[in-house]
Amino acid sequence: MKPIVQALLIADHVYTDTTTGKKVVAGIFHRIKIQKVSAQQPPRPLDESATSDEAGPEQPKSVIAVPPAGMQSGSPFCYISLTEVRGRSSFELRYVDLAEDKVLFGTQFEIDCNNPLETVELVFPLPLLPGSRPGTFVLELLWNNEPLGYHRITVEEEK
Repeated sequence: MKPIVQALLIADHVYTDTTTGKKVVAGIFHRIKIQKVSAQQPPRPLDESATSDEAGPEQPKSVIAVPPAGMQSGSPFCYISLTEVRGRSSFELRYVDLAEDKVLFGTQFEIDCNNPLETVELVFPLPLLPGSRPGTFVLELLWNNEPLGYHRITVEEEK
């Protein structure tokens, strides 16, 4: 019998209450907005008050593109809740670009649970989610190479 996914979420953070052991999942999201940058829109200088005289002869200025607040997901977390895990089981968690059917990152792990009625909760820190172009991506959970569940992420340009 295969395990049952009770939850598979991507969030800004997952906290554990030290008194109760309960998980607090904060900032669940399924959409990432990116800013469309045109070729005619150069990045702003990091320090606009510095002039070439102050910086020395023809020293290049440092530039940084600053996106509007809330437009980058940061390094999120994955929260997984499973039941019906019987004995030692192998799983894979992977982030897939659906347009290209390409795995962008992933990890394999094992769970050993002797009671199939027990709820197993897992928290994984994730790298910055790839999303430099619009598209649909999924974080998939597989058990013995069989899909158990997924969390879809839509990346879209800000209008």
